[in-house]
Amino acid sequence: MSTLDSIDNRPQPEEVSPWPTASRYGLLASLVLIALSLVMYLSGMVDMTGQDTTSSILSNVVTFGTIVVALVLAIKQHRDQELAGLISFGRAFYVGFIAILVIGLVQAVYAYVFFAFIEPDLISEMLEMTKEQMMDQQGMSASDAENAMGMMSWTFTPGMFAVFGFLGTLIFGVIIDLIIAAIMKRDA
Repeated sequence: MSTLDSIDNRPQPEEVSPWPTASRYGLLASLVLIALSLVMYLSGMVDMTGQDTTSSILSNVVTFGTIVVALVLAIKQHRDQELAGLISFGRAFYVGFIAILVIGLVQAVYAYVFFAFIEPDLISEMLEMTKEQMMDQQGMSASDAENAMGMMSWTFTPGMFAVFGFLGTLIFGVIIDLIIAAIMKRDA
């Protein structure tokens, strides 16, 4: 009799948690990003000091592409497998936001570990490159560049790299998530 009483047997969104799917895809994307980052760094494909803009573009494309794929797959699985093919814009955004949050947190921890323990000398190289760029491109004297570096040096720490990485991932992720959620929503 319950079949006749209820024409729509679809699960209600409030009955299905988006956390397992979204966090799983966020974690998988983070692991892929860490592996790709290490491969690109160890193979010399990416110049972490910022001199080679081509390698920065390559790194950004790989990072953004991985995040987009993770968001699409998380929202698609939640919509098609867990909500019987329907998802509102808000719910799609929520799934993507959880995935972005997980990606951002894992990437922040990785950035801290990388700059604090794996490659601690890289920060001093980056500081030196920045100082040279100030003197060459902006025409600063050595003492002016040194003073400027003194004021900026607090940002060149593993902790601040982790914070900036998290915020950057969150901001980019929310923008991309809004677009993907708008495309992938499917209302009744």
